[in-house]
Amino acid sequence: MAVTITDAVRGDLEEILRLQYLAYQSEAALFGTQDIPPLKQTLDEVRGEFESGLILKMVSEDAKIIGSVRAQEKGGVVYIGKLMVHPDFRRKGYGKRLLKKIESRFPGCWFELFTSTRSVDNIRLYRSLGYCKFREKSVDKDLRFVYMQKAVPCGNFKGGLVRFDCSCCLHPTDMNTNVPQGYAGWAYSCERIEWLAPSALLPALDEQKFERLCQTPRRDEKHRLRVCMAFKQTLGSEFNMQYLSPRLYMSGDASDEIYRSCAIVRCRLDKVITAHAYAAWVEVTVLDVIGFAEMHERFAPQYTDSTLEEFCGYPLKHAENYLEYDENGWKDFNLTMQGDVGTSFLIHTDEQGVRHHIVQQYFDFHDDIAYFGNIVSRDK
Repeated sequence: MAVTITDAVRGDLEEILRLQYLAYQSEAALFGTQDIPPLKQTLDEVRGEFESGLILKMVSEDAKIIGSVRAQEKGGVVYIGKLMVHPDFRRKGYGKRLLKKIESRFPGCWFELFTSTRSVDNIRLYRSLGYCKFREKSVDKDLRFVYMQKAVPCGNFKGGLVRFDCSCCLHPTDMNTNVPQGYAGWAYSCERIEWLAPSALLPALDEQKFERLCQTPRRDEKHRLRVCMAFKQTLGSEFNMQYLSPRLYMSGDASDEIYRSCAIVRCRLDKVITAHAYAAWVEVTVLDVIGFAEMHERFAPQYTDSTLEEFCGYPLKHAENYLEYDENGWKDFNLTMQGDVGTSFLIHTDEQGVRHHIVQQYFDFHDDIAYFGNIVSRDK
C-alpha cells in the first residue's frame, strides 16, 4: 500500500491523539495497566508539542492517519518521541520509515529517545538504526525506561570531529598530546580503544562483552574500533594507536608472546558507524604496523646520559619496586595510584644486548596516552 509522510497540521492533532490511544494499547498490555504516560496525554499537551517541535504523519491511500512521530530540537540534540503505527499496519517497515524521515529533517544532530525496558520490539528497531543505550531510569516498581542515543554516521558528525565528554565530570575532554623530547610520537592507548575481530558482528555500544581481535593488525586491513575515551579526530585524519598493552596483563599472565604481539598501529579514520556522548564505533584503515620488537629498528636512537630508568622518572633505587615483568629481553615497570592515575614504561633488550626504551604510557582521569620511540642510554 502506498503511504505518504508529511508534516502534521493543527487540524490533524485530534486524529493523531486517537491513534496514540489505540497504538499504545499493546504497550499497556506489557504492564497490565492503562496507567502509562501516552494513554494519559491530553489534546492540549499534544498541541503544546506541536507548537514547540515537529510532528509528522503517515497517511494511507484512503487519507487516514496510520502513523506518526514527534521531535523537538534543543541545543543540537533532537528528542524523538511518540513513534506509533496503527496496529493493523505494523510489521510492514512503516515505523522505520517514520523514524528515518524525522531524522532526515535534522541533519548533523544527535538523536535521543526512550522506551520501556519491556518493549523488546522497539529496542530492536532502534538498535537496527544505530541507536545505543546510554542509561536506564525507573519510574516506579513496574515501569523502567531505557534511553537510547545516536549520532549521524556521516562527515557532518559533530562537524566531522569525534570528541567525547568525560564520563566522570561531564565536561569536554582533550588530551595533552605534546610529545616529550626524545620520543618519536604519541599513540592512543588501547586501554579504552578496543579492536573488534573482523568476523564478529557489531555489538551495540552498551554491550560490554565481545570477541577481541587476537592477531596483530596488518597493513591495508579495515577494522572496527570501539572508542571509549577522548578521541579528537576528523574523518580522513591519520592517528597512531596502541594494539594490546602490557598493562592488560598485570595479573602475572604476561608472556614474551604477548609483548611481541604489541604494536603501534597507524590508522586512517574512514567512518563513524554510531556513537553517543561517551563512545563510538568507528571504521579505520590500517596504514602501518610497528611491532614493539622492531621499534628499535624503525626509529633512529635518541641518546640520554642518564639510565633509562632515570630517564623515565624512576629513581634507580626504587625502580625494582615497580617491576612487573623481566624475561626474554622485556623489562616492564608500572606504577599506579589507586588504579586511576599512573605511568608505565617498557625497555627492550635487542639481540646485541643493547637496551632500548620504546614505550612510556601515562594515564589519569582524562588522559590515556602512550609515547613511543627508541631511547638509548650512553651509560653502558
